[in-house]
Amino acid sequence: MRMTHVGLWLISLTVGCTNLYPVTDGFHKTLPQQNTRAVVWADHPATAGTATIWLQKRGLTIVERARLQQVFNEQQIRLTHTPDDEAQVLRVGKLLGAEMVIFVDTSFQKELRSSYYADANKAEGGMHTEYSASVSIRGVNVGTSEVAWSGTARYPNPVGGIEDALAKLTCQALATAWGFRPPGQHEFASQAMCQAGERNIPLKD
Repeated sequence: MRMTHVGLWLISLTVGCTNLYPVTDGFHKTLPQQNTRAVVWADHPATAGTATIWLQKRGLTIVERARLQQVFNEQQIRLTHTPDDEAQVLRVGKLLGAEMVIFVDTSFQKELRSSYYADANKAEGGMHTEYSASVSIRGVNVGTSEVAWSGTARYPNPVGGIEDALAKLTCQALATAWGFRPPGQHEFASQAMCQAGERNIPLKD
């Protein structure tokens, strides 16, 4: 059977569209109420900013990062970039009157890939950068140190544009944790997940 260029393009388009939607997982025992004071502790600016805006739009009061740093300096706390840091962040959160700390962890790996395009008249190739990326978010109760809710999101295949990818994964992970979308891979637009819970909007494209 002869596969035409159009047929190959349609297959590529179908696979490409599927890869646009991340795979997520998550749960919640309890969700914070309106005006809950919280700290966002993230290891990447894109996830920190996205999570802060998402949570503020759902009524949480987020402590500014500068205020956090001020308390770290006053208490002479030095982070070691180990799991022990979480206890220190929870301690500072408590000093600032926060009821919850939202930990946002990112994982991404750069991959250099070759690209190839061909039609009846020409063939071109080159190299481009893609990333395998995932985001994990946990809402931890400051008083009990228990995880109240958690969400994860990852792309099934490498993607380009790491800043945009991490921001979208953050929204998808939060939306799954808070119950605005089911776990798994579904055709839920990331823009809709960034707005989930704000108003009645379509969740699918």
